[in-house]
Amino acid sequence: MTLRQLKPYTVLITATGKAPITLVLRPSTLLIGLGLLVGIPTLWITALTYHNWQLAQRNQTLTQTATEVLTQLDAIGAEIKVLKTRAGLPDGHIDSPPLDPEATPRGGLAEAAPPEAMFEAAKRQLPGLETELSTDVKPALEETLELEAERASAFPSGKPLAGQIEVSSEFGLRPNPFGRGGYEVHGGIDFAGPVGQPILATAEGIVVKASYDRGYGNHVQIDHGYSYETLYAHLSRLQVKVGDRVQRGDVIGLLGSTGRSSGPHLHYGVYRNGRAINPRYFLKLENSPSASTR
Repeated sequence: MTLRQLKPYTVLITATGKAPITLVLRPSTLLIGLGLLVGIPTLWITALTYHNWQLAQRNQTLTQTATEVLTQLDAIGAEIKVLKTRAGLPDGHIDSPPLDPEATPRGGLAEAAPPEAMFEAAKRQLPGLETELSTDVKPALEETLELEAERASAFPSGKPLAGQIEVSSEFGLRPNPFGRGGYEVHGGIDFAGPVGQPILATAEGIVVKASYDRGYGNHVQIDHGYSYETLYAHLSRLQVKVGDRVQRGDVIGLLGSTGRSSGPHLHYGVYRNGRAINPRYFLKLENSPSASTR
């Protein structure tokens, strides 16, 4: 079957006293023109629709990104607030600026904020957070952490003896260790051990006494600051002098039996504001009066 070729049409337009006008209409040309007349607007509408869809997608992406940025900034602000509390600073957190500083609050249905306005709000909020963090929070926090580190290093929680530890006499009321009857108040804990066993500073501090007397024999007293002091008595040898700064774990002398002593041992005392405190509050010891730990 073959397509039938369309024949051209001739249209004659005449008017009285005028030369006639002859139009030759070719069906193929008319169809092409009609197709163009319909197709061009269709293509334009299609292209416009696609462009609008791209804009909508771009706007959605921007909105999502702006929302994430503002959410992160809010989280940073909350963290700064926590750090300020940790540093002991008053709560003066900078609130997030409004999306439109000139906008007047009003009721009605909520409108979605445009991404441009959200990015602008984030741009205004960020410098304040950076300034607050760098000029206020960071210095105060560093000072707080430094003080806490100093306090922790001054807390007498270390072991007073190297190696084996054996408690031979507890803090508080005890029978007279020399067998003369009666009781006495013992202001520390005694640790039994061999002569020459190293005695260790239990915290950082400054030696304020390193001498001999009839009661404690050779003894060392260390001021740790924050109202704490420790005492190490009956040493066979002193290895520090007054004014020395020691760290937790430094050897300050050797175990012995000098002074009022019934045998080789270390008398270890902890004082706060000049008052004797049970060293067990600071040391990790077993509950048994004769416990052994390392």
